[in-house]
Amino acid sequence: MSHLAYRLCRAVGCIAALLTFTTESAMANSLLLMSPAQLAGSWTFYLQGDAKEACKVQLIAEHKTFSAQVKCLKTWLGEVPKSWSPTPDGLFLMGEDGTALVHMNRIEPGRYEAKIKPETVLVMVRGNH
Repeated sequence: MSHLAYRLCRAVGCIAALLTFTTESAMANSLLLMSPAQLAGSWTFYLQGDAKEACKVQLIAEHKTFSAQVKCLKTWLGEVPKSWSPTPDGLFLMGEDGTALVHMNRIEPGRYEAKIKPETVLVMVRGNH
C-alpha cells in the first residue's frame, strides 16, 4: 500500500471513530430518564397546526398524577389519563386501568409529540404556549 493510500485509510478511520463517539454521546444524552420532579409542572397540549385549541394541564410529581384540567385530553385520547410515567425517550400517559393511552416522544427539551391518528399529532410543550 502506498504512503498516500495508508494516510487516506488512517484519516477515514479517525473520522469514523470520531463520528461513532459523537453519535454515541449524543444518543446517551438524549435518552436520559427524566425524573417525575423534572417533568412536573405546567404543560400545554394541542393538535399540531391548531395551537388555539390548547389544553393546559399540570403534571404532578407525587403519584405521577394530573391537575383536574386533564379532562380536556379526553377529546383527543378517547379517555381521561389518570397517571403518567417517564421513559428514556419521552413519557406515557396512562389510562384508568394503568395501560398506556399514548407515548409522548421527546422531540427536544420541553417539547413532546405523539401521532394519535394517521395525520394527527398531539403536541405537549412546557409552559403556557
